Amino acid sequence: MRHVCIGCGNEIPEGQEFCYVCGALVKDSLMTNDDGNIINIPYCKNCNSPVPRGLEACPKCGEPADITSIDMGFTRPKKFGAMDYIALFLAIVPGFFNVFGLGQIVMKRWSKAFFYICATIMLYYLAPSLMTTSSSYMLLIVVEMFIFLLSIMDVYNAVLRGES
Repeated sequence: MRHVCIGCGNEIPEGQEFCYVCGALVKDSLMTNDDGNIINIPYCKNCNSPVPRGLEACPKCGEPADITSIDMGFTRPKKFGAMDYIALFLAIVPGFFNVFGLGQIVMKRWSKAFFYICATIMLYYLAPSLMTTSSSYMLLIVVEMFIFLLSIMDVYNAVLRGES
């Protein structure tokens, strides 16, 4: 088991009482197993020392095992699957040509896909009327770029959250 400092992220050597980089105490560090997975450790509510699982009393102060569990909320990065890559591809490549919403369709996010497809249709209808002056043409390009980036970010965030 290893200790990882929550202040700076460095590993604290075994037997040390604080992090040599930032000075955080070992008792406030995260414990990880050899695979790097964070272990959710119960702590004594009286003395705040770690209590091994299965004990009925704290080994340090002797208080009954009225423990609280500290969960730092860290998660491992999600590995992308084939459908995730397809959704990202269909958000980027057709989106470059102002066709939005295909990545959302792959992810079965129907309301967002409908929104982006409606934006695509509106841009095709508005484009001829907005290309009369250079300022309106620049406005059209800015709107298209905004929708393009919003579509990509939306698909990417959905992939990271595991909604596919």
